[in-house]
Amino acid sequence: MKNVLFIVYYFPPMGGSGVQRPLKFIKYLREFGWNPIVLCPEPGRYPYFDESLQRELEAISPEVIRIKPKTIFHYGTGSSPRKRVTVSNRIAKAIRRVLRFFMYPDNKRGWIEPAVERGLEVIQRKNIDLIFSTAPPFSNHVAAATISKKSGLPLVLDYRDLWLENHFQDDMFRWQKRKMKKMESVCLEQTAAITALDPSMLESIRSSYPEIQVKNRSYIIPHGFDPEDLDRKNGDSNFRYKEGKFNILYSGLFYEQNQPDIFLHALKKADADGSIDLSDIHLHFQGGLDKRINNLIGELGFRESVTDYGYLTHEVAVSNLKQADLLWMISNFAPNHTQIKSGKLFEYIGTGKPILGLAHDGEEAHLLEQYNAGYFGDLKSEKIIISEIARLYDLWSDGKLPEGDLDFRFQYDRKKITKDLAQIFDKISPH
Repeated sequence: MKNVLFIVYYFPPMGGSGVQRPLKFIKYLREFGWNPIVLCPEPGRYPYFDESLQRELEAISPEVIRIKPKTIFHYGTGSSPRKRVTVSNRIAKAIRRVLRFFMYPDNKRGWIEPAVERGLEVIQRKNIDLIFSTAPPFSNHVAAATISKKSGLPLVLDYRDLWLENHFQDDMFRWQKRKMKKMESVCLEQTAAITALDPSMLESIRSSYPEIQVKNRSYIIPHGFDPEDLDRKNGDSNFRYKEGKFNILYSGLFYEQNQPDIFLHALKKADADGSIDLSDIHLHFQGGLDKRINNLIGELGFRESVTDYGYLTHEVAVSNLKQADLLWMISNFAPNHTQIKSGKLFEYIGTGKPILGLAHDGEEAHLLEQYNAGYFGDLKSEKIIISEIARLYDLWSDGKLPEGDLDFRFQYDRKKITKDLAQIFDKISPH
């Protein structure tokens, strides 16, 4: 059994989608000859904690080494996790922009130095064969590349999002992007392999750094779903199904650039033109709706047709997916962001339920095309979105909603994906 040092920032008891990818790799890697040793920070201040993911981690029982970094999220917190005060998207955006003047590559930079120090100590004490880092935050990659250079161990950099072409970087100044690009190039030069979610992400990295020649050491490792999560009994669910209604569920948070307005307005117009009967529809939201969205729901007259569950543990959220008639997601970022932005799309796929994806043409749209029960609403055309809503409403009315293709779903099984990652580890491991 070989040992791989996992450099992660988001990790249980933290919640959210950024936690699940490394956690599921860690869950299955031992079956393929790799023992993960995790280096991560103490949780500090964070909006959401998830006891179900913490229980899953405890059941896996890997070696986890936690350190207290010098980030703004850890001052004065001790070793216990503490929720931070959430702020509006507008204020959060302003804060991020100000912090970027001082913190590179991100506001987790205070984690880099202690991570390098402890990582090198772990390598001296353990028989480590490989280093793996997943980002964002990209401070992980900087720390991992430094550890790799000083130790001589091979490095795998995993991209859950792009570094430069990330939607959070859209408002950066050119000189800031140049500085970030230099940092990323140093990390890429050190890596033995690069993994990313989809072809669009890999192509963006390759075209941004043609001089580094990453093509022959880059691989697609997509997001996925864990069948064990979906196989749990429905007793974990708190879904309040409305009999006789078309029950439509959105799972996840809404971000500053990714809001539900176009979907809600399209529903209203589809009702007005007679394409649907809004009294037949009930909308479910899990993840939490802010004041602005709640006000919009009231203005549109949807209040009696909406259930808001707030933030749920991953265990309950996945169980709820299985209860809905239709799942929908939105990826309303700038059209140039063609890479996959939504990890929940893969858990949607795992359920076999029909999916309405509102997105610009890109990797998410291509996934839906192959799924058999996927419906694509182009964000450039409200007319198309209304048409897709009406089509799905008619299928529901006739009792003919389709199920997703089973073979297509299988390729996104977390265990299979972890096997693919282990094969990359085997390929670049020196012995």
